Amino acid sequence: MKKKKLLLSSLFPLFISVSLLNITSLTANACPTGQPRDIRYIRRDNNRCEGIKDRRNISNNFELIAFSTSNLNNYPNTLKIRVPGTGKDKPFIIIQSYAKNYLLDEVEARYSSSGFIFALNTNAVLQRAKIPFNSLLPLAFIEQKSIRIYHPVILDKPSNGYKFVIYSRDRRTFPKVEIRQNGKVIPSNLKPKNLPNQGQIPFYWQPQNTPAGMYQFYLEDGDGKSISFSFKHDPNWL
Repeated sequence: MKKKKLLLSSLFPLFISVSLLNITSLTANACPTGQPRDIRYIRRDNNRCEGIKDRRNISNNFELIAFSTSNLNNYPNTLKIRVPGTGKDKPFIIIQSYAKNYLLDEVEARYSSSGFIFALNTNAVLQRAKIPFNSLLPLAFIEQKSIRIYHPVILDKPSNGYKFVIYSRDRRTFPKVEIRQNGKVIPSNLKPKNLPNQGQIPFYWQPQNTPAGMYQFYLEDGDGKSISFSFKHDPNWL
């Protein structure tokens, strides 16, 4: 009986580790081919899948859906997307917008000394479908020993801080929001959210003099349940 209780307790937690978050389910459906003038989700230029999907793909009750830095205030004809700090490990890159179920993934970014870079033609879908530039949700990660490590997506040029966006189907408060490193809390400008919220929940962090390294974005909700996301930071990226 004791072993049975231990097994059940190990399966119970609502907040699962980031290594189990099934973001890859977003690409579970095959990317179809189509006419370039079609704004529906199709394979384009043999280097990406992009377009408007029939429905939004949210598989988890609670997940990180964006980690980025940008000074974007309108769409250039070519939007530079950059993911730094992964070495030669190609990152998984996804950009969504819930405004019109926009999705960009299976991106064939090229390696450079400043990171993986992709030049996106915004006239293909973003401008034609009138996707608000401030609704974009960029996310990139690599996996190391089955652990997901997030790297910031830089759209156009970086700002002086990062934007994290959490998605939650349930209304939650977050009385504790922290940046940590090896279990130690790093002083930050992050503020708790004590009003119940659901859907897209943004958090803004300005690293200031925080040195380069691996960190954790840690959250604890009003029920005392917690989750953390491992990410890389370097002041040279901002």
